[in-house]
Parts: sequence; structure tokens; C-alpha cells
Amino acid sequence: MTLTPSEERERRYFPRVNYRAYATLTTTKKKFDVHIVDVSFNGALAALVRPHDLTPGEEIILTIEASDDNLIKMQGKLAHQRDHMLGIECRALGIDNQSRLRELLKTESERANERSVTTMMDDHERRQ
Repeated sequence: MTLTPSEERERRYFPRVNYRAYATLTTTKKKFDVHIVDVSFNGALAALVRPHDLTPGEEIILTIEASDDNLIKMQGKLAHQRDHMLGIECRALGIDNQSRLRELLKTESERANERSVTTMMDDHERRQ
């Protein structure tokens, strides 16, 4: 997949955060249960294990079940698919959803950093 220069810049501005959650992907015709693999301010990677007839460019609403029992609703389109993995280009709908998404990304980034530091310290101690 070739990206335009603006897409490359946007990709740098919106890094993805590993985040596992249940979500609902809604099209104009159907609703699918999906599993979120990672998420950013402008998209998500989701796994859909049952057969589907989704096509790239199709408009969607993605509703993520956040760990604090809040829902994060995002609107966009299916950017690409490979096997059961769906690349979704989307943005949070409204200020409340944007705030919840920002908080989720901040929290998950901090957790990832803590895990990295802990792993490095454990590795260092094992080598001693």
C-alpha cells in the first residue's frame, strides 16, 4: 500500500497503541462484532473472524468498549483488509468521544512504557 506524503505525516502524528477490546463495526447494511488489536487517533486495526462481505472504502461506525465501561464511537471507512484483519480509517465522533479516546491512548501508552522499563530491568538483573 503506497501512502501519499500527507498520509505519511499523519501516520507519524498518530502512533498506534496496542489495545485489546471488543467493539462493534456497523455498516449501512450489517453489524459485526470485532476485536480491536490496536488503535490511534485516526484509525484502528480490528479482527473479524466470521465471514463478511465488507469492501475497502465502505463507510462504517466503530464503537469500542473501553475498559472503564465507556463506549468510544468513531466514524470512518474500511481502509484495507487482509484475511480476517481490517484496517479502519476513522475519527472519534464529537468532543466526548475524542476525550475518552485521548485518555485511553494516554493510559495505554503509559502502560506500554512501564512494561518496557520493567522488562529492561528484569533483563538487566538476569544478566547480573
